[in-house]
Amino acid sequence: MPGSTKTLHSNRHALASAIGAAVIAVSTGASAAEIEEVTVTAQMRAESLKDVPMAVSAFTGDTVKNSNLNDFKDLFALTPGVSGETSDSFFDSVSVRGVNNNSFGSGSDPALGVFLDGVYQSRAGATPSMYDLERVEVVKGPQGTLFGRNTASGAISMVSRKPGDSFAGEVSVGAGQFGRQDFEGSLDMPLSENLAVRIAGIHQREDGRVENLAGGRDLGASESDAMRFTAVYDGFESTTVTLMAQYEDRVSDGTIYRALDTDGDYDQVYNDVQGLDESEIGDVILTVEHDLAGGSTLTSITGYKTHNYTYIEDFDGTANPVDVFVRDQSGDFFSQEFRLTSNNSGMFNYVLGASYYQEDIDAFFAGIDDENFICSGVMAVDYELDVNPAASCAELALAYPDDMDDAFGTGGDPWEYAPGQLSIEAADTIGEYSGWGVFANTTFDFTDSTSLGLGIRYTQDNKTYTVDSPWPDTWTAGWNYQAMFTDGPITGDDTWSNVSGRATLTHHFNDAITGYASVATGYKSGGFDYLTYRVTDPAFGEDSEAWLEEYEWTVDASNGEPNSFDEESVLSYELGLKARLLDNRLALNAAAFQYTYEDLQQAFFIGAAAVTRNVGESQGQGLELDARWLITDNLDLYLGMAWLDTEFTGAPAELCEACDGNEMAFSPNFSSATVLTYHQATGLGELTYSAEYTFTGEQFSELENSEDVKLGSRDVVNLRVALTSADDSWTAGVYAENLFNEEYYSWGYTEALYNLPATKTDPSRGRVLGVNLSYRF
Repeated sequence: MPGSTKTLHSNRHALASAIGAAVIAVSTGASAAEIEEVTVTAQMRAESLKDVPMAVSAFTGDTVKNSNLNDFKDLFALTPGVSGETSDSFFDSVSVRGVNNNSFGSGSDPALGVFLDGVYQSRAGATPSMYDLERVEVVKGPQGTLFGRNTASGAISMVSRKPGDSFAGEVSVGAGQFGRQDFEGSLDMPLSENLAVRIAGIHQREDGRVENLAGGRDLGASESDAMRFTAVYDGFESTTVTLMAQYEDRVSDGTIYRALDTDGDYDQVYNDVQGLDESEIGDVILTVEHDLAGGSTLTSITGYKTHNYTYIEDFDGTANPVDVFVRDQSGDFFSQEFRLTSNNSGMFNYVLGASYYQEDIDAFFAGIDDENFICSGVMAVDYELDVNPAASCAELALAYPDDMDDAFGTGGDPWEYAPGQLSIEAADTIGEYSGWGVFANTTFDFTDSTSLGLGIRYTQDNKTYTVDSPWPDTWTAGWNYQAMFTDGPITGDDTWSNVSGRATLTHHFNDAITGYASVATGYKSGGFDYLTYRVTDPAFGEDSEAWLEEYEWTVDASNGEPNSFDEESVLSYELGLKARLLDNRLALNAAAFQYTYEDLQQAFFIGAAAVTRNVGESQGQGLELDARWLITDNLDLYLGMAWLDTEFTGAPAELCEACDGNEMAFSPNFSSATVLTYHQATGLGELTYSAEYTFTGEQFSELENSEDVKLGSRDVVNLRVALTSADDSWTAGVYAENLFNEEYYSWGYTEALYNLPATKTDPSRGRVLGVNLSYRF
């Protein structure tokens, strides 16, 4: 009969029941309550978290739901050592143990891999929302051996709920301030002895929270609708087939920029353009598991994803039409993986596998700039003239005819504006990506107490990237986003390969304490810039200035290709300790780590253009600790902490003059999460009180470590109270998020060339009071 062996509604309202290490199992009988181990699949097999030799934070689906965690970045506040809780669909701020990939073009990939039911999801605009999940696992450190591509800093694995073995369902509704509306429903339907289906869906909506002083509605609004269908069939001998299909439609205002010189409160902005972050996402995943004679399992996972994504942002954060960034993207992704897994019996166990993927992505980029802004900026910065920043191109052409002719080729004539006085630098890009890998992960038990783990993976990635970016019909082209353009499409093609591995030594000192040591390497494939080009004509190397003048700063398929950057690699060491103490009422997990990244892929701004290059190395070390203590049968405490020290060296002076010795971006020295939960029996049912406190220390938002846009520390408190009926058929709750109205930002950009102001992004949401109600049958 299809279905999970776990009760669907167990521990539904213990707010942090699986943060970090363990689920609290509360007994009201004669025996004392104790901590029950969580089963995770971080090593592609079901194992107790206590036995997994790596740092893993595990969250139940109920924790995700009850804590209003909709996006995978919402997990970071409760996962010390991971940061980057921005509200847009990009990965460029996500940092694991101090390493992030801040490139956001379609020719690059993030360093953190996100997976749903074993299928890769890490493309900007294509990652689904979190809902109706069995659990989420956050695995820190290089994970290339098992998870595969682009997991140099870590991986997030989301596991969707499967149908239960009886007819059952749940409906949850909620409402809160800022127009918050939440609906989530699910239904399990056994259709025969061997076939069961589950249907689940969500609707979420929220009004804006940031006042736009330039006019219009408040910014920060969002809305999403998603539906998932899952069918499980086990009518074949020794075989289970699972088909999951889902669709999601979501829209929000994207990143909200606030210029630092803006008058008003921290959550008041002047944006002349309404932002947009809109996605349509579809997924189909077919999983076939066949139990072989001898106890091993052969698994096939076939995934297909399609998406459409549109993004608009007012990059300057002012009321003037200075700089707008636009992205419109569509893509299709296919993957196939086969695994052969032993059954965890005997002294030798293994996971063997092979995988293949193919991705096609079509993206349009545009930088839209006011020509007057460019003219005044160029005259002030490049020609060192004392000009009024509000001066128009027409006025400057009259006042400084020679300089304007030198800069823009006016020939001394009156200025000719482009339509709307806008300079539009646009690029159409097409990416055709494919790759494959083979891997093996083995565990050998020397004794009942000591085991050795060895893993290895060979990976090959190929990318073909085509860019078509014609010279705009404007005199100001080439002064902001791009220095060169193309005469027709130009194409780059490259292949990267890597052998990565992991070795672990695990020792059980006794039934209560386990220690491990590991060394691992990781890899992230290279890629292509979307707005810079490499001239392949040998004459360019002899006299680049003359070549650029002759070809009018334009390349074509015969003499140019998109700029590429190479792979980055990481070597990481980790020591860990996992303990279950006080008659299994206290769980402790600690990890100390040190790593070195070589050829780090980093994006640097030249004007408003972000160019990605391999630069220097990043070194980091730190300590992570999480503890869960069942203080009494009704009171439990979770505490997670992370200390981090990072250092970067080796950036070229033309990209960053004073980066050597700086901290990595989004790398707070200290962060913590504390959750205190109390259960109280009443005549109406069980009351659950929960208090969350998260602290994130000061952090820089870019590699230059500018104090102007440094992000301050923040303390956020959330409170929740829920009453669950004695028969577990309904739950009613109230909550207060950001109880003390903590004010903070998610990112900061230093002042750029040509009058682009320094900005900070995404002012935090104020206090939100809300209610929710769930009914189960």
